Amino acid sequence: MYRKYFAFTAWPFERALDPEELYPSTTITEAQARLEHLLELRAIGLVTGEAGSGKTTVCRKLSASLHPRLYRVFYIPLSTGNMVHPTKAYLV
Repeated sequence: MYRKYFAFTAWPFERALDPEELYPSTTITEAQARLEHLLELRAIGLVTGEAGSGKTTVCRKLSASLHPRLYRVFYIPLSTGNMVHPTKAYLV
């Protein structure tokens, strides 16, 4: 209804944001730098943060920039109620 009224070309509050449309806030820029540092170190990392803070989008943006034959990215969505506690116990 409002999409037609305001002549939006796409839904304005869609969850799956295109990584190239991500606003480069200080937090997002820092997260990107930290993930790139992990790549340089050939290390493993864990991204955590508040819901809606851009964790998945930052990871998708980095993943899209990587050569698929050189890197393999695993995305394991965890939330309260699924594997958070068993995974946390395993990692600690």
